[in-house]
Amino acid sequence: MASKNLAIREEVYRKLSDAKKEGESFSDVIEKLLEKRGDLLPLWGAWGDDEEVTFIETSVKETRKRSVMRTR
Repeated sequence: MASKNLAIREEVYRKLSDAKKEGESFSDVIEKLLEKRGDLLPLWGAWGDDEEVTFIETSVKETRKRSVMRTR
């Protein structure tokens, strides 16, 4: 089996190490995390009509604006 070396930040290494169970390799952990992401295609259109989507987009944009304003 071929292997590759990856450079990752120390904080990412710690998170992977914390997620690793006894007997698991880092490859096992990364593979498990990637599989959890799943396929988004089945969710296509789950929000319903255009009015609902517009409402959600507007709410997210306003929340982001307020967040930026608070951090200044």
